[in-house]
Amino acid sequence: MKRRHGLQHACELFAGATLLLAALTGCSHYGFSASVRTHISSVAIPVLANETVEFAVDQGLTDALIEEFSDDNSLRIVGEDEAESILRGTIVGYSRPVLSYDAGGNPREYKVSIVARLSYEDLTNGTIVWEDEITGWAVYSVTGDDGELTTEEEAQERAFKKLAQDVVSRTVQGW
Repeated sequence: MKRRHGLQHACELFAGATLLLAALTGCSHYGFSASVRTHISSVAIPVLANETVEFAVDQGLTDALIEEFSDDNSLRIVGEDEAESILRGTIVGYSRPVLSYDAGGNPREYKVSIVARLSYEDLTNGTIVWEDEITGWAVYSVTGDDGELTTEEEAQERAFKKLAQDVVSRTVQGW
């Protein structure tokens, strides 16, 4: 009796595995990778222009964009002469307003905001895929409470990363 029960259990497992395999192979043409867009496989990202008075934010954001696209791995980063697409842009805004004050009236938290006007162009057919102003931001606290960011530079890096993640998402979404 036990042997028959074990055989029945093995058959149920086999049937379940077969159904799972069929479901997975039946849906194999669907994917979550951005690589399904067939005619664009590379992007050039020249150094952004900087219309702000903030030093080196152009290089900082350009580096963050390159890093995010590299991490995403949907598009190869190449030079402009080899690229099938290009991301161009200008940093048009940088601000660091005070968000909160301590009991003595001293600034406690600041919000770093970076605004970039960007366009993504398909060079294979000469069309602008999208263009927009995108903002990245981060808050830092001069007191360093609760493990928060404590310097403007740390907040800049976080703002660059957030902005770059939004750009990558916008560029490869729906592929």
